[in-house]
Amino acid sequence: MSHPAPNKSPRAVPADFPLALLRDIAAIGEDPAAILARLRLPFTVDDLGGGRVRLISDEHFMAIYRTCVTLLSNHANRERNLPPMSKDEVDMLCYCVINCETLEAVIQRAVRFCAMLGGRAAELSLEIQDQDAIFHMDTLRLPRSTSGLLADLTGLSFYHRLFSWLIGETLTIAGYAVTYEHRGNTETLLRLFHHPILYQQRGNHFRFPARYLAKPVVRSYQRLLELLRLFPFDLMRDPSGEFRFAETIEHLINTQLARGEPVPTVAQLASAFNISSATFRRRLADESVSLRDIKEGCRHRLATELLAPGSRLKIAEVANRLGFGDARAFRRAFVQWAGRSPDAYRAELAQAKPRTGSAGALAASTSDAPRQRSNHMPSPVIPATSRGSSSKRYP
Repeated sequence: MSHPAPNKSPRAVPADFPLALLRDIAAIGEDPAAILARLRLPFTVDDLGGGRVRLISDEHFMAIYRTCVTLLSNHANRERNLPPMSKDEVDMLCYCVINCETLEAVIQRAVRFCAMLGGRAAELSLEIQDQDAIFHMDTLRLPRSTSGLLADLTGLSFYHRLFSWLIGETLTIAGYAVTYEHRGNTETLLRLFHHPILYQQRGNHFRFPARYLAKPVVRSYQRLLELLRLFPFDLMRDPSGEFRFAETIEHLINTQLARGEPVPTVAQLASAFNISSATFRRRLADESVSLRDIKEGCRHRLATELLAPGSRLKIAEVANRLGFGDARAFRRAFVQWAGRSPDAYRAELAQAKPRTGSAGALAASTSDAPRQRSNHMPSPVIPATSRGSSSKRYP
C-alpha cells in the first residue's frame, strides 16, 4: 500500500502573500515595482493588487521573499547602526555545524559562531528548564518595527528548520515567541512560518523538549550543499520532510566503519532511535530497503577507498576494517560487488593512475569520492543526558 509523500511544497501561493511583503518594503522606502522588474517576474504590483493574478508559483514567491526579507533585514540593522549578516556567513554557519555529533553540540557551536560576528548576528543562547530546552535569539531590534519582526521571524524559522533538518525530524514547538507588538497579517505570517506567533514576549525564542538535544546529526556534507541552494529562503518547503530513514542508517554505518568500529546490529540501531527492532525493520521496509543492502553498500564504498592507490593495507587488513571474519569472506563479497577480486581491482587502479586523460581522471575521482564524504561525517554517538529541574542558560 502506497502512502502520499508528506510535506510537499505547494504548487502555487496566493497573491496576497507576496503583496503583503511588497507593501512592507514600500513602507521603508523601497520601490516594489522596481523589485519585480529586476526579478523579471511576469506580473506587476497592479496585477497582484487588482486581482488579475491570484496565484504565483512557489519559485516566484521565494524570489520575492528572498529580496524583500534581505531589504527588511538590512533596514532593521540600520535602525541599530549595524551591518547585516550576509548569506555567505549564514552558509558558513551551516558548514561549521554539519560535523557536530548531536543537536546540543550544533546549538553550542552556532552560539560561538554568532558571537564572533561582533553584534552583526543575533546573540544566541540555550536554556534548559526542567524537561524543556529554550533556544534564544536576541537581536534588540525596535519593538514597533515591522521589518525587524519579519527579519527575526525568518531567523527563528531558519534555526528551527536547520535543527530539524540536521536530526532528520521536526522539532516540536508551540510557536515562535517574539518581543514585538502584534504587527502584520496573522494569516500571512502563519502561512509563511507554519507556527503561531507569540507577541510581546521576553526575548525571541522557541521552546522544544530537551530530549531532542541528544539526537544525533544524521545529515552529510553533500546533502548540506544541496540544501543551501535555496535555504534559508525556501520557507514554502519543509527540509525535514525530505528525510529518508534509510539515509540516516546508511550515514550511521558509514561513520562507524570510518572510525574502525563494528557495524551496528539491528538492536543497536533501533535503540539509537528509541524504537523496537520490529518498528526499525518496518520503517526500512516502508522505503523498500533492507538493512543488509545498506550494510553491503557501505562496505563496498569503504572497500574501494581502502583499496585505492597509495593505500598500504593488506587484503586481510581491509577485510578486518570492514568487519569480515577473514580475507576469503571479503574476497567473495567483493567479487559480488565489483565483478572481480579486490586484488584485480587494486591492480587496475594502479595501472590507471599514471595515465593522463579521462581514464586516469575517472579512476582518481572514483577513489577520492568516498574519502571526501568521510571527512564530513558527524559521529552518531548519542550521549546519555540527565537534566535537573533547575533552569540553566548556556551563552
